[in-house]
Amino acid sequence: MIKAIRDRLKDFIAVVVLLVIALAVTGLILSQQQQPYPEWIPFLGDERFELKAEFEPAQAVTPGQGQTVNIAGVGVGDITEVDLDEGAAVVTMAIREEYAPLIRSDATMLLRPRTGLQDMTVEVDPGTSTTSVEEGSTIPLSQTKPNVQPDQILASLDGDTRAYLQLLLSGASEGLGGRGKQLSAGLRRFEPLGRDLARINGELAKRRENISRAITSFRELAEALASDDTRLAEFVVAQNDVLGAFADQEAALRASLQELPSTLRTTRSALSASDRLALELGPASRDLIPAAQAFAEGQPDLRTFLSDTVEPIREQIRPFTREVRKPIKHLRGASKSLGPTTQATARSVTDLNRLFNAWAYNPQGTEEGFLFWTAWLNHNTNNIGFLQDAHGPLPRGIVLQSCATAILAEALAIDRPFIWTLQRLTNVPESTVICPLDAAG
Repeated sequence: MIKAIRDRLKDFIAVVVLLVIALAVTGLILSQQQQPYPEWIPFLGDERFELKAEFEPAQAVTPGQGQTVNIAGVGVGDITEVDLDEGAAVVTMAIREEYAPLIRSDATMLLRPRTGLQDMTVEVDPGTSTTSVEEGSTIPLSQTKPNVQPDQILASLDGDTRAYLQLLLSGASEGLGGRGKQLSAGLRRFEPLGRDLARINGELAKRRENISRAITSFRELAEALASDDTRLAEFVVAQNDVLGAFADQEAALRASLQELPSTLRTTRSALSASDRLALELGPASRDLIPAAQAFAEGQPDLRTFLSDTVEPIREQIRPFTREVRKPIKHLRGASKSLGPTTQATARSVTDLNRLFNAWAYNPQGTEEGFLFWTAWLNHNTNNIGFLQDAHGPLPRGIVLQSCATAILAEALAIDRPFIWTLQRLTNVPESTVICPLDAAG
């Protein structure tokens, strides 16, 4: 054989090249096929999770045609086989391993066409149970729904109903003829209503579920109470006491509810302030990161410093603290009386400070403060006690006399010669001199 290959080497190489090209083309074609392959096939096979589901019927389900298994519109597997078991179609699906844990034991499945050509897919609702589905298990008919065809709906109607439906469709076609845009606009206006109705239905479904749970809980409570009459009586008495306590606190509850709006407003303002604080605190915290990183470099030195201070604290500061404890107790007794004295002294110093502030205050304008006139008071005081004067050591002063005072003084001195003589000797100006100069007169 080796001699024959050597003699026909070119032909042998050509055959080998054609074989390699054929294998490559075959692999390319197989890789483009929507068909799962066993994991033992290199490059094409992968490990799959096998799951079965019963459908009634499984019309247009054809394995090997790329019909997929979807969760929320995402392909997670392929349909590999369809069998008939006791009148029900059993569809075998190969699920990718990474998506297998998503499917729960209460999962539901629906057959639906991907296109108008009945290219079927299996839509999977993963379910909410805490138990994952086991590999090789079968989803029963109670958890699957087939694709419903329009002819099946029409077949369920009797002859009269089909005739009425035909008349209805004919009348609708005549009434809507040429009004497709108006119909489309009208249907679009129903979109918000449908969205709101979907929300309402969702809330009603939650309410129905909550009511079911409440009824179940109440049933369990009633069964537990019914098993013991004494506890039931105690429960009724306790409920009566609780309701009575609520009734006694009706006024307090009403007052609390009246205060609730203001409390909520205060809480809202506090939350707004907290939000502003958080907005400021976030950038500040980020700005502090470099400082914290720089502080980390000093931690070893600080640890060394703290280690070095252990011995002085233990050998010096602690004995010193023990020695000064007794004198500090005596100082504490002395400081008790010093406290009130210090407070009184502080109040006195405060009053003196206010006096000096008022004395040194210089108001705006032409008017001068007390400190300015203190110098004049000192000057006048010196003049009053000045002894080096030709008139001798007599205190001097200034007497101000108005027109009315001069007239009264002269009227008083007319009948009293002694006072009249003193007025003349002191050279007091007479009223005839003062009155023309008095602005008030």
